[in-house]
Amino acid sequence: MILITGASGAVGSALLRELDDTEEVIALTHHKPVDTTSVRGDATRPWLGLHPAEYRELAAKVDVVVHCAAAVNFSASHEHLHRVNVVGTGHVLRFVADAGARLVHGSTAFVARAGDGTPFDAYAATKATGETLVRESGLPACIARISTVIGDVPRLQAFHYLLGFALSGQLPFLPCTPGTRVDLVPRDAVAAALAALAHDHDARGDHWLTAGPAALPMERVIEIAIDAAAARAQDDEELRDIDQTIFHTRLIDPAVASTVLTAVLSRSSSSAAPSVIERAANLMAAYDNAEPFPTSLGRIPSGPPAPTVESSETALRHLTDYLTGLPRQTWELS
Repeated sequence: MILITGASGAVGSALLRELDDTEEVIALTHHKPVDTTSVRGDATRPWLGLHPAEYRELAAKVDVVVHCAAAVNFSASHEHLHRVNVVGTGHVLRFVADAGARLVHGSTAFVARAGDGTPFDAYAATKATGETLVRESGLPACIARISTVIGDVPRLQAFHYLLGFALSGQLPFLPCTPGTRVDLVPRDAVAAALAALAHDHDARGDHWLTAGPAALPMERVIEIAIDAAAARAQDDEELRDIDQTIFHTRLIDPAVASTVLTAVLSRSSSSAAPSVIERAANLMAAYDNAEPFPTSLGRIPSGPPAPTVESSETALRHLTDYLTGLPRQTWELS
């Protein structure tokens, strides 16, 4: 019996889809219902927010916990991040101990870049603390360090918005050191890896669910986005006769970004443009000029194959096709 926390999120919902109908799965849900057997609770509260009798009944059933619940809003307060990513992990560990179960703990690859002075720092720090709790618990557990997840996710996340702004012509410049590679991993691959770890009774240690050496240069990411935008323009009568090159995102060196943004955006008629570029720049700060993550994909027993540059590009094209099909108002900032 597998208990999944965060089952309505980008990773948890993909994991539910990955586990076939013969699996015995229970989802711990908080706000959103899911299409499987579930109990309503809250990992940030003692007893997982359950009545003690319900807690004991659940603990008697569960053999494996896949902990996907997390706060991933990088602009959230430190208190919120700590409550979900640290306190919540502590309560899950207590449940794992009470159940005599194994744990597959969903973490983030960005713990490797904690302390780099980026907007990810508070988030990465709380996830790193959660990892420490898992290691020091002495419980049978493994840690899955997940990179930026892409795909048709239930809720758009930061990188989806960056690409969406580029596709909609709202991102004329993006501060990014030439050669910077962005690690993107399809959520179906993440789900397959988590399912394999859940089924592997001997799984221990850290597992990197990342693109690794197959991470794409940001220049190539923008090229693929440009191709998608051009294809969309051919299907839109309002855009068909407009030179689409005027909307292309240009990468600029972060060292000169401040000067360029001040000079250009101060003359921009779009009041939203600075906000869009600032958001994109904050996101890129976690990738800029950093060494690629390692990857465990291809080495997890019964897990998905190692990513290749070709598979990374294919996944990105699927994402851009998905994003260009969304309503235009998706990319309007309030």
